[in-house]
Amino acid sequence: MRPVLSRPLGLCAAALLGGGCADKSVQVFNTPPALSIVRPLDGTSFSPEQLIEIEAVAEDSQDSPDLLSLFWTSSLDGDLGEGNPDVNGEIYLALTELSAGTHALTLTVVDTDGESASESVGFDVGYGGSTGAPTVILVSPAPDESFTVGQALTVFGTVTDEEQAWETLELTLASSREGNLWVGNAESTGTVSVPLDAGLSEGEHVLTLSAEDQDGNVGSASVIVQVVADGRPTAEITSPTDGSRFSYTETLSLQGTVGDAETDTELLWVTWESDRDGLLGEGSPDSSGFTAVGATLSVGTHTLTLTALDEEAKEGTDSVVVTVYDPLDTDDDGDGQSENAGDCDDGDAAIFLGAPELCDTQDNDCDLEVNEDWWDTYELNDDSAGAWDLGDVDGFLWSGDSIELSALTLHGGGDEDWFSWEAGDEFLIDNVDITVRVTGLPAAGNFVVELYQRDGSTWTLEDSDDGSGSLSVSFTGDLFDDDEDDWGIRFYATTWPAGSCTTTYTVSISS
Repeated sequence: MRPVLSRPLGLCAAALLGGGCADKSVQVFNTPPALSIVRPLDGTSFSPEQLIEIEAVAEDSQDSPDLLSLFWTSSLDGDLGEGNPDVNGEIYLALTELSAGTHALTLTVVDTDGESASESVGFDVGYGGSTGAPTVILVSPAPDESFTVGQALTVFGTVTDEEQAWETLELTLASSREGNLWVGNAESTGTVSVPLDAGLSEGEHVLTLSAEDQDGNVGSASVIVQVVADGRPTAEITSPTDGSRFSYTETLSLQGTVGDAETDTELLWVTWESDRDGLLGEGSPDSSGFTAVGATLSVGTHTLTLTALDEEAKEGTDSVVVTVYDPLDTDDDGDGQSENAGDCDDGDAAIFLGAPELCDTQDNDCDLEVNEDWWDTYELNDDSAGAWDLGDVDGFLWSGDSIELSALTLHGGGDEDWFSWEAGDEFLIDNVDITVRVTGLPAAGNFVVELYQRDGSTWTLEDSDDGSGSLSVSFTGDLFDDDEDDWGIRFYATTWPAGSCTTTYTVSISS
């Protein structure tokens, strides 16, 4: 208990008169705290796992509010915790996951002298109410609403239950003609949406939405709808199949069947269309309803549609999606390039635009040249028209002259080296006497050197030699002929040793 405060008083009147008097003092006593629960109100209901917020106010005449001790208890769940008010005496408690049922929540406040005060509030947790079946309401379709065969529809409804969460109810949608159409659960809000994309069969259907709770209680609602034949023609694409791929070079055979319950098949009008290329064909089907048309389509994705039109202008359609591609856009060898992107051999992953050039018989980098990294300084001299002109190879009168060409390469099996020169033939004075030697050739392979006399664009073969290692050709002119001035040689391989790009040879010409 709080210590009793006292102070002495003056002498009593009896003492002053010489008589006796009793000793008395003034005492101050501790008072208990004051407490008030502000919310929730008594009798409030909460759904399972809903946040329950408790607010209260406490005060004490002797203690600061934040020195008071708080204790929370529930009649169902027992102790819920303890704490202190804030300096203003305000108290807050947030509760979740309380047991289902009716709770008497008691708040007790104790001051520093042990004096206490308590207050209680009652509320329900759970759906409460009396035991019974779920409540089911069908929102749509409307009673006696009419649909055509195959027409998509959606059934909407709501379900509620006083004893359990609505999304835990077991739901069934059934048709009197087709049996169970769907089994599932509602949303947590109790809403139900069941799409019937394929529609319903022809006739009258009683659609029933049922909900069963955990106690086996069943609630339901029903609606009657009518499903009728719509009289439209039928159309079905049998070829190509949906998702097919074709080269743009192919002619597609588009095939399908059409029919109508009210119109003779031959009187139907059919069209084939692409959303990219437009009308592909039209006409009447045969007596069996078969229709076909050939079409070459542009590159891209096409939605192909077959449409059947009857005499009453009713339409039936079917569609498939196909992809048309350019084979030259396909990287067949996996080197990262298609033929349209520059790959000159889409069957060899080592050959593509920009690949390293190798000394072989192929155009590895797709630049239309073979082994160009090993060209000598006289390229391009691969034919007579491109022969490298060496100028005059002749001394002045009776004296000979010569020229030597080194570091020449025959960089591939198809490479040829042509050279031309002026020999300076003079009638009776300076006759031509030509010798050409080719040295430094590989021991493997077979090479050919040919000596030609040239007259304008006409080249006449005068001598040739073939083999390996070294070769030579020669010619001695006619003393009485002064037209033997222009000469040339052709050098090539009939058998080229693979990998010999770096092997160099030398040509020596004396004239």
